[in-house]
Amino acid sequence: MFLPSMRGQGRALLALLFALLVPTVSQASTAKQADVQLQTDLNTMVIRVDQGAPLPPGGCVGGYSWHTTYGGCRIAQTQAEYSQCPAGYTGNQVRYRTYYVLQANANDVAYEGWGPWQDGCTASRAGGVLDVVIAKARGNETGETLDNSLGGTIAAQMQVNYGTMFGATIYRPTAELNCIHASGTTSGDTTRVWTGQLMPPGASVTKGVSGYCQLSNGNRTATLFGSCDSSSGGDADNCQSATRVVNITSVSGCTVTTETRLRGQLIDVGNYGICN
Repeated sequence: MFLPSMRGQGRALLALLFALLVPTVSQASTAKQADVQLQTDLNTMVIRVDQGAPLPPGGCVGGYSWHTTYGGCRIAQTQAEYSQCPAGYTGNQVRYRTYYVLQANANDVAYEGWGPWQDGCTASRAGGVLDVVIAKARGNETGETLDNSLGGTIAAQMQVNYGTMFGATIYRPTAELNCIHASGTTSGDTTRVWTGQLMPPGASVTKGVSGYCQLSNGNRTATLFGSCDSSSGGDADNCQSATRVVNITSVSGCTVTTETRLRGQLIDVGNYGICN
């Protein structure tokens, strides 16, 4: 007899709550609106109010949704933060975080934590040229002496006896080819004189019939001609000319890739670092 009585009381209580809620929601619809849900199994009862005023019937408007952690109707937005790369690198680093703006109050913002930095840094290119001769061609002697500006490996590779040498290397700041010229001769028929010059960036050099280093294609191609690159040998020894063409085929980050051709045939492929 007790159980039916309790059920009867539950129904009566439920009816009373509906009677109380309906007028309240009806009155609120003229000024303030909310999404009210009543859930019960006669043993427990839950009343859920999703969002306060000012809202249309049903709660969240388009683009907003109920957020169970931060509460209320909120829309997700993304914020970015930028940072300069460390010394010796160019570019920026960036990281992102998500934040949620309350529909009923744009000043009510809930921020999540920052994500990891995304590295957009590239090592800075070094100054000057590579200390390497990518390709060269030898020409006849001109008897010219130059103001020497070569040293290191380039000087060793550009040595020439009684002749001229035309070579190419890479100017690192712009990732372009750079011409080199050297001359070997004698002084007073006894003293050997050798001098060499690194040409200014973007400058070609020609020494008439002896040879040249000619830049083209935005300084991505260097054509090297030498009138006496090799000899035929034998009693009737004659100079044999040669033309080598160096092309920059790609520049990727800190690496320049080149290919060298002789008479149209590929003879060398190189990869060179141009950064610090």
